[in-house]
Formats: sequence, structure tokens, C-alpha cells
Amino acid sequence: MFEKDLSLSLLYDIYSPLLSEKKREAFEGYYLSDLSLSEIAQDTGTSRQAVRDLISRTCTELREYEEKLGLLEKRKELVALCEKAEQAGASSEILDQIREIL
Repeated sequence: MFEKDLSLSLLYDIYSPLLSEKKREAFEGYYLSDLSLSEIAQDTGTSRQAVRDLISRTCTELREYEEKLGLLEKRKELVALCEKAEQAGASSEILDQIREIL
């Protein structure tokens, strides 16, 4: 079995609409439902190796999306700015609006 990189869950939250249904199902089974590769293979009627390859390609794809689009990094920067605004005494109404957008 290969090592789970849990930071991929954050990328998945952002980029999952760009993935095929098959990739979403495999990723969700492995990372979100904590199913084994064998369990996913049995559910999908494929081999364990095919599931492993699919998940591996999905992880690569998620990283490539982030590399090209940088939405997770931008979100982190916005959260940091929100925290600075909070420390600087910004009104709670403005902070609530920022959090809602995030």
C-alpha cells in the first residue's frame, strides 16, 4: 500500500469537480471513507492494481491543478489576511463576510 498524503484532501475539496466520476469515487473511498484498495476494487469490479493506479493518477492530477491554478495557496493567503484584519480590529461584520466568501 502507498502512503496517504492527507493534504490531498484539501486539494480534492477545491478541484473535485474537475475529476471524472470514477476518479472521485476511488479517491473518496480511499481518502475520505478509509476503504482499502481491495475493498474499492471489489466495489468497482476492478483489480486492486487498477484502483491503485487510478488513485495515483488522481493525486497527480490534483497536484497539477494546484500547480497551474494555485487556488489552495490563494485561499491560505486570504485566510492569513483575514486573521491579520481580525488582529487589526476589523469589524466582525466584515470578517464574517470574508469568511463566508472563503
